[in-house]
Amino acid sequence: MDTIPDCDTSKVWTDILCCPKCHEILELIAGEFPNRPALQCSNCKAEFPGVDDSFDLIITGEKREKERHYYQQEYLSRSASSPKDFDPEYWSHRWEEPHCPELGLILDRIGDLNEKVVLCLGNGASAKELHFLTLGARLICSDLSMSGVLAAKSRYNLGTLACHAAFHAMDACRIPIRDHCVDVVYGFEFVHHLPDLDAFMHEVHRVLKPGGLCVFFDSAYSPIWQALKITFLWPLMRLSHLLHRRSPEDIRATYAGGYKEDFLQELAVRHSFSESFFDPLMFFQYLCRRGVGTLIGWKLPKVCYRISGAIGRHMDRLLTDRFDFLRRNRIGLVWGFRN
Repeated sequence: MDTIPDCDTSKVWTDILCCPKCHEILELIAGEFPNRPALQCSNCKAEFPGVDDSFDLIITGEKREKERHYYQQEYLSRSASSPKDFDPEYWSHRWEEPHCPELGLILDRIGDLNEKVVLCLGNGASAKELHFLTLGARLICSDLSMSGVLAAKSRYNLGTLACHAAFHAMDACRIPIRDHCVDVVYGFEFVHHLPDLDAFMHEVHRVLKPGGLCVFFDSAYSPIWQALKITFLWPLMRLSHLLHRRSPEDIRATYAGGYKEDFLQELAVRHSFSESFFDPLMFFQYLCRRGVGTLIGWKLPKVCYRISGAIGRHMDRLLTDRFDFLRRNRIGLVWGFRN
């Protein structure tokens, strides 16, 4: 189904949502309280509770329950009681900042977003994706945890853009969206949280329209970085895990390393995508930026990340861009497939 609701229709977009169990139509039903409606499957009668116009479309008891519980607790206290006014100019600058080169590369890969349906997966409480609204997109923000979804939703007063945004809890391996309804599937530092990439890519291929695009940012497999993590940097990594909580899948991915291009290419072929792209970037810039956040804390002033990013970016220009060995060990990776 290709149509997207106009601004005078329900923000839950029930015409493209479906039951994660059987993919049948969901119907809005009254809940116990006025602001607690629910969606019910027209076929299996499964019910999915909601808060206002956001719904928890997760099948409970699945293998990812530990991960879900972790993020439920992580985002529980982040909902804002008084949302700020959304500033499009601020977020436009954020996507152009040189200390986050992956953001500009993602936008280049996505291209024109006017009237496009964008599904953000594993979004947590992140707000930078709201920039897609200012580019004309119809946006669905989602996370495995309902508390993450509500935290993201409560951060800003979107004004007239609010009717183009929806916020729902979803499992990326059981996406509750009907076939061929999405133009872009997007995830930022998210895919490594998934234990079954084949189930995930099957779902991505299913929900994307013909010609639709999926684009992700995560870690590439860097032999030198992986070797450092399990040798010289092992004590620091263990200290970081003690000082700063990590989800179960985050810890698993840390030990496994990032993604190799040949593995992702095989994934694209297995799931019948027509095109694929792999854009590795950053070595020293990634290490500097990550080191500040991991060892000191991610709540530092943004100027700390800008300074560390500038140092790393300069080192990449001097060394990584000149030496093939370092180019092959770049750690950041923007990648994706086209239907």
